[in-house]
Amino acid sequence: MGKRARKNDEKVKQQEPQSDGVVWLPAGDRRFTMRGLWWYEENGGTFCRLPKRAQGVVREPVWELAQCPASARLCFRSDTTAMRVRCALRSAVPFAHMPLTGHSGLALYCGEPYRQVPRAVAFPQMNEKEFQGVLFEGVSPRIREYTLYLPPYNAPVAVEIGLTRDARIEEPSPLALARPLVFYGTSITQGGCVHTAGADYASILGRMLNLDVVNLGFSGNGKGEPEVARFISEIDASLYALDYVANVSPEDLRETLPVFVKILREAHPDTPIVLMSRVVYTACTFSLDARARHEAQRDVIIHFYSQARRDGDANIHFVDGNSLINYAAQLAYSDQGVHPTNVGFQMMAEALAPQIAQILLPDE
Repeated sequence: MGKRARKNDEKVKQQEPQSDGVVWLPAGDRRFTMRGLWWYEENGGTFCRLPKRAQGVVREPVWELAQCPASARLCFRSDTTAMRVRCALRSAVPFAHMPLTGHSGLALYCGEPYRQVPRAVAFPQMNEKEFQGVLFEGVSPRIREYTLYLPPYNAPVAVEIGLTRDARIEEPSPLALARPLVFYGTSITQGGCVHTAGADYASILGRMLNLDVVNLGFSGNGKGEPEVARFISEIDASLYALDYVANVSPEDLRETLPVFVKILREAHPDTPIVLMSRVVYTACTFSLDARARHEAQRDVIIHFYSQARRDGDANIHFVDGNSLINYAAQLAYSDQGVHPTNVGFQMMAEALAPQIAQILLPDE
């Protein structure tokens, strides 16, 4: 074990970035484009998913989770021949069911719109709050498109990108639509339990459809609260997706959903709203009680959706969570029969993409 540990230490040291020929730029450098943080400018360049004025208005757990920039990303084009990152985090996350690469890491994607693929990750060592890493080096100097995703379950206080000296930095390619998709929901919305940043279903959808995504998933705390709905209504979205069913009882869902939708509708009468029932947990296969709760939650969503359509809301839509992950094999694509892994989230995104595209991009 001692020799193996020494070899691992040597490998880590070999991956530490060198400063020669590299210029370090903060994430807030104006040449980078931040996407996924609607209140980024208002917040003075911090990585919070809600406006600073939300503190004390939303519940404290919601505010704390808002410090984790799920689906937020830096986008740019550059001819750099190397890229490094360094990051300082607010805390070390003691998750036993989610890897460091997922909850606290940075992930780089590369490629043109609609075809971006994972390039590299950087992440802290166990119990560490600061890290740096080499994302790539020694590539040819031509303009490429990059997207750097921030940690979905940790709060970065500083992020810097190291590029080769004299590298050009250009604006990212334009999006298919100017207004973002907004997802409100639970830990699954936030990205639990991805293996790498940017692998949650909302982020994957954004890449598949070349759309901006604002991820407002709050782990265990997506409870359909009106004060959260009012902040979300400030976002000029192309579509709102409500995926908070798993955090509330059928009774609470029946009470909160009409109020939440009404707040959004008063601010945005014609913006599409997608109501999502939750994905099936493995427990539903073995427990009648779990199955009954799942079906009761789904029934509330369906009944509300059907009534809204009858009342004339042609821009409200329903997505059945039962169709998003293979029912019989759910455990194989999740961490513990609940939270999807990268594979489970990919399945969700592939099932959602044509439905979202039909609503927003019917001529594509």
